[in-house]
Amino acid sequence: MSERLFIRLGKTSESPCSWLVWSEQEQEIIASGELSDAKSLTSLTERAGNRPVDVLVPAASMTLTQIALPEKNQRQALKALPFMLEEAIASDVESMHFVVGPRDGEFLNVVAVAHEQMQDWLSWLVEAGIKVKRVVPDCLALPLEQCRWAALDMGDELLLRTGEGSGVSLPKTWLDFALPELMSSSKEHESPLKIATYSDDLVFMDAEVEAKPLDIPMMVLAKGILQAPINLLSGSYEPKREYSKHLMLWKNAAIIAVIAIVLSLVNKGLTIHQLEQQTAEIKQQSEAIFKKVSPRTNRIVNIRSQLDSELRSLQGQGGGAAFFGMLEGLRESFQKVPDLKPNSIRFDAGRNELRMQVTAKNYDQVDQFKQLVESQYQFDMGAINSGENEVTTTITLKGK
Repeated sequence: MSERLFIRLGKTSESPCSWLVWSEQEQEIIASGELSDAKSLTSLTERAGNRPVDVLVPAASMTLTQIALPEKNQRQALKALPFMLEEAIASDVESMHFVVGPRDGEFLNVVAVAHEQMQDWLSWLVEAGIKVKRVVPDCLALPLEQCRWAALDMGDELLLRTGEGSGVSLPKTWLDFALPELMSSSKEHESPLKIATYSDDLVFMDAEVEAKPLDIPMMVLAKGILQAPINLLSGSYEPKREYSKHLMLWKNAAIIAVIAIVLSLVNKGLTIHQLEQQTAEIKQQSEAIFKKVSPRTNRIVNIRSQLDSELRSLQGQGGGAAFFGMLEGLRESFQKVPDLKPNSIRFDAGRNELRMQVTAKNYDQVDQFKQLVESQYQFDMGAINSGENEVTTTITLKGK
């Protein structure tokens, strides 16, 4: 699809939200506007449709920083990243979501945002029925266009991108003392500071300003978001893939099971000499079907034995029996708590673990479901997100 929906959220649910629909094929704006608050996002549900949705969030709601981190042993050092940033971040690092960006020489760009803030943003979108592909700090969507910095006037604030993975949102009341400090820190480079500006009347002392074509702010950010180096939907916030691989393996196992049953019945029934020709034809067809379902089989010696072996192999590989057995064990609990609905289900065959995102009207229903299933399964529950008329959480179940 050539059309995309871009949304810029605010820090709180009362903050206005901007949106824009852009046609990549026609290279033009289809529609745009501003919503009064996050509750109004439901008005964009129909516009979202099957379009890809990309979300911008205010840089003022997070910390964009750099940390000296040598490339050697970087993987081990990243595990200790939150504790390396304790002094640079005022909040408790345990409550923060960290995303690593691109390197800048010996420095690594890092974005830190509170889990509570991330959950707020995502809950607004979930309540509006909007599925998101990426969430990007707005300053990192400013196109650099071969300049070291980029700047955009956003009303009460100045949006600055100060590098490939760094940037800041400055209230205009802070510009007189904060902007010179930022610019002085960039003078260590030999070349003069070159800034791409996307708004009128932006003046930077001791810098080379390159004025870019003027456009509405959301259009500027929409053009740059697809090349942004950081997506906040990572780690525990990474969108879950649809659970289909194991179901497909189970489907193949069911096909082979049906073939095995048919062959068994045919083998017992064909006792009359006149049916020998039909038996040979059915055997030939069965071998062709078996080779289509199991293309790795080169030679068929005993089709019944090989079918049984293939069936056992597929059932063990897909974890289908365990998955459906666990679903059957949960049926009665779901019947007793009918208002608790699973939104998504994911099964890990290796760990024999079922993970569900569920929605209920209130916490008591989640607690009732927990009491019903704890006798059969190990029960683990993630953070509960509360909406206006429902609660959402993630439940992990594992056989005892």
